Amino acid sequence: MAERGTYHHGTLRQALINGAKEILAERGHGQFSLNEVARRAGVSTAAPYRHFRNRDELLGAVAEEGYATLAERLEQASGLAGLGGVYVRFAHDNPGLFVTMFRSRPGGTESVAGRAAFETLLRAITAAQHSGEIATHASSEITARSLWVTLHGLAVLHLQQPHDRYGLGGEPEQLATTTLSALLGLKGD
Repeated sequence: MAERGTYHHGTLRQALINGAKEILAERGHGQFSLNEVARRAGVSTAAPYRHFRNRDELLGAVAEEGYATLAERLEQASGLAGLGGVYVRFAHDNPGLFVTMFRSRPGGTESVAGRAAFETLLRAITAAQHSGEIATHASSEITARSLWVTLHGLAVLHLQQPHDRYGLGGEPEQLATTTLSALLGLKGD
């Protein structure tokens, strides 16, 4: 938690985002007010309104940072099947942030950072198709969308029942890796 005066001039916006992330980690999606975030940042309750019109706009900024972090982690994944493990692990480690990232956005605006995270998966699919690692029976875009949906479903199932109530077996990362390997017919996995 931030103490009064712990942020420097010009960093209040980031302090508010960080405070919101802390609350999301503690309590899950949407369980706070801008006033509470302001208290954590050590500023007046009016200060957040200089950077965010409302709580949803703050959550949108938090979601953008979440997507950027996810994209960075996906970029560092080892192999195509490894992307699945990274995705599910991210959801497991950041459940409040993960839910926030995929909530409906005010005005139906598209997430720029969300698209960038998807593009990471799309590039991996395209490269795997060009190298012959996976079949090219569908376009890279359709294959990437299908895999994103599959990974998201695995992540949500894990978040809702982390003790494998559905009988899917194994750790979430392993399940994601074997699922992608089976769906894509990856060699050596």
